Amino acid sequence: MTSDSPDTFSAEDLYSLAAQMRRMWQAMVRAMHPTGAHENAHPQQYWVMGLLRTGSRRMSDLAEAAQTSQASLTGIVDRLEERGLVMRSRSHEDRRVVEVSLTQAGEDEIRTVRARFVEGLEHVLEPLTPAERRQLLSLITTIAEHQPRHSETC
Repeated sequence: MTSDSPDTFSAEDLYSLAAQMRRMWQAMVRAMHPTGAHENAHPQQYWVMGLLRTGSRRMSDLAEAAQTSQASLTGIVDRLEERGLVMRSRSHEDRRVVEVSLTQAGEDEIRTVRARFVEGLEHVLEPLTPAERRQLLSLITTIAEHQPRHSETC
């Protein structure tokens, strides 16, 4: 911190915090970049697959959770379906509604990606003790809980 007093946090401190958070984020993205059987998959495709881990979803709900338009989501799902990672089906309650779910290959792929994600994140967090990791989680959770909820995690 650049402030002289521990009770102040200057604009310069905020810039420094933002720069360090960006470096950390970039390290996390590099460490967690998914490389599984489908290395050409875009990270957003993995994000959508992660949203499907808990079960099938309506296309409209999936688009909202993935923070993308229905048209963009259609393209993402098309590519995932071509790779055999997801499948579309009509809702039993309302035949107009299309639901998307992971195939067995998709479940296997997302399990592999999540394992690599954990390994990468372990590497990024290596300098921290378990207590410091819990403290970091607590601080980030406090910040996140005060933000509007736009999406879910992978």
